[in-house]
Amino acid sequence: MVAHAEPVFIDPTTDEGFKRLFGDKVNLINFLNIIFRGRKTITDLTYRDTERIGATEEIGKVIFDLVVQISTGEEIIIEMQTSTQTNLKQRMLYYASKVISDTAPKGNRKAWGYAIPEVYTIVLMDGFHMPGGDHKTGVANLVGR
Repeated sequence: MVAHAEPVFIDPTTDEGFKRLFGDKVNLINFLNIIFRGRKTITDLTYRDTERIGATEEIGKVIFDLVVQISTGEEIIIEMQTSTQTNLKQRMLYYASKVISDTAPKGNRKAWGYAIPEVYTIVLMDGFHMPGGDHKTGVANLVGR
């Protein structure tokens, strides 16, 4: 008789669970492809630094839960939110803006031409609904395309 291992359950709302699930490249690629539902197919990604330093000390730094860059150069921010936050939509817009502004070259902006890669923000929420979201599906549109 073959002994079966006990099932392992991972709670993605904990720091350890989040890292175990999304720190695995295959898991994350599969998850993102499900989220994008064929609008984009992700075949590879690179984990990026989750800390972005502000331009001045007063601005401070932003620490993301997870940031990845896909093979097209687009970046995806993934955040886990387990408690109600005031101005969550605005905070996520600020986070995405920070990633976008960090793509600007330091110097020689004329040559850059503002070729801005797309930035996606995915927020996994547990235990609360975001105003303006669809309570049936749990989906909220932060910025329409």
